[in-house]
Amino acid sequence: MRKNTLAIAIAAALAVPMAAQADTTLYGQGNASIDFLDDDVNDGTHVSNNSSRIGVKGSHKLNDSLSAVYQMEWGVTLDGDSSTMSARNRIVGLKGGFGTFVLGRHDTPVKVIGRKADLFWSTQLGQNRSITAENGHDARASNVIGYISPNFGPAHVFAVYIPEDTTTPGAPDAFSVALIVGGGKAPYFVGVGYENLADLGISDALRVTGTYKFGPVKLAGFYEKSEDIGGNGTGVDQDMYGIGVAFTAGANTFKGQYYIADDRGNTNDSGAQLAAIGWDYALSKSTAVYAQYAQMEKDANTVQPFALGGSGHGESVVSANNGTASGLSAGIRVKF
Repeated sequence: MRKNTLAIAIAAALAVPMAAQADTTLYGQGNASIDFLDDDVNDGTHVSNNSSRIGVKGSHKLNDSLSAVYQMEWGVTLDGDSSTMSARNRIVGLKGGFGTFVLGRHDTPVKVIGRKADLFWSTQLGQNRSITAENGHDARASNVIGYISPNFGPAHVFAVYIPEDTTTPGAPDAFSVALIVGGGKAPYFVGVGYENLADLGISDALRVTGTYKFGPVKLAGFYEKSEDIGGNGTGVDQDMYGIGVAFTAGANTFKGQYYIADDRGNTNDSGAQLAAIGWDYALSKSTAVYAQYAQMEKDANTVQPFALGGSGHGESVVSANNGTASGLSAGIRVKF
């Protein structure tokens, strides 16, 4: 409890001098929904906290060519009386013409490019992480040494190195790297990433994602090949892929996405399929309400949970094999 009180006090203290120190930002979001979830046998209604957070970030100019950068972010709970604040991205580093070096805890580059293809904010019930997180490649890693290159035209490189710890002595150090093209104000985004997280007990993976926006339409695509699932040379592989489309009309966005996890290794009928449709309505630049329906179908011999929800969405539901987990969700997100 003392740690949580200290974190809030630090955030409040940093907010005071913002007018004089424009390079420091207090930010966050509150995101909660009412979910009706069904596992094919039982159903229930829940209030779900969906990656609500608070953080501070900014930079401090050291000289004409060098700045110190920092970010400290905590996850907060809206739907209960828990006093726990979880550790999200937390880094400190230096930025200059050479790029940006950081130390701390951060999403891996492979996770970052995967989130770009998710039309359901990586927090809504229909998020692609119900499929893509299953093999561990939507990780937020500790002990990170990170580097972001300068832009080369529309492209840059994001890489992290995770030194070996005592979890698996003798295992190779973990790393994750991605080439990113576009994004920001560009109408397109392409990310190609590879990571080996064997020292963390996770497989290695190649991930390719992309989006393209033309007029009111946005298209998204995702592909991942995981090898040696579970690490340590298991030889178990799995492919995952998905597509999505969104259409914006005024303050309304109508969207849908469909993701498939192929069979795991040599086991037939061991995959899953995610389908989601949704509607977002922007009340302002910072506030939106939403409603959606999502379902997860599991094959007869699936050994992975493939929960609908979870990860960035607080509530989740899991069906038995050959079953379908489904849910209706309506909520609000306020960003600051």
